[in-house]
Amino acid sequence: MKKLLPILVFALFAAVACDDDDNNVKLNSVVLDFISSKYEGSTVRSSERESNGLIEVEILHDNIVKDVYFDSQNNWVYTSWDVIPANLPSAVKSALESAYAGFVIDDADYVERPAIEYYKVELDKGSQEVEVYLSADGTILDASVGEPGSKPILSDAVRAFIQEKYPAARITEYGYTPNGLLEVEIRDGNLDKEVYFDKEENWVQTDWDVPADRLPDAVLQALAAAYPQYYIDSAEHVERPGGTVYYSVELERGDNTEITVNVTAEGEILK
Repeated sequence: MKKLLPILVFALFAAVACDDDDNNVKLNSVVLDFISSKYEGSTVRSSERESNGLIEVEILHDNIVKDVYFDSQNNWVYTSWDVIPANLPSAVKSALESAYAGFVIDDADYVERPAIEYYKVELDKGSQEVEVYLSADGTILDASVGEPGSKPILSDAVRAFIQEKYPAARITEYGYTPNGLLEVEIRDGNLDKEVYFDKEENWVQTDWDVPADRLPDAVLQALAAAYPQYYIDSAEHVERPGGTVYYSVELERGDNTEITVNVTAEGEILK
């Protein structure tokens, strides 16, 4: 999964990233009502917006400091709090001792999500570090696709859009980008594509890698004429709403200067 969006999308959502350090954000009544209902008698201590777009609300509940997270639509995502390793259930400690002999518990948390609750335990052994997820009865949970219960639920609307636009594709992975976009990875024929949606589930764009030697001749000629001292580092084919299609090409030159150029298949460089 790529961590860097093409330059146009980055610019489009740069304003969101500027709020990463937004401390003491005003909480919506939906959020406050949820906390009051789920964590009766709790006190809100602070609230801030995380770099991933989630709102973190720190509360004091039953003499425990808990972090409660909500998405941009005020939906509860999860809650977590520190657990002293010595206070872990005996079944959890026994499972860890059996499966990870020689490892030492470095940190432990309890995590509540809408569909699942579990312990998240960080273990160390020399330079080795592992993160293990276990239910209270000591069952080690499968984390092959990420932290249990952490993946977004794909709506029928998103699935229908992908099926209609890419009828031969299958969904292979999905998750949220740092800018809060829903990124769905698909396998369409022999191509791996990333399909992006905003928080209202509107399609933002689709892109996929293109080898430099498979770029259209018009693209290569336009880049060579406009940037003669640069060479192609990587390239993506980009589709956006309204029929917009172009190549997003990363160029580099000998002094390690890097630029991204968007150019149409006909060789028109987009400004």
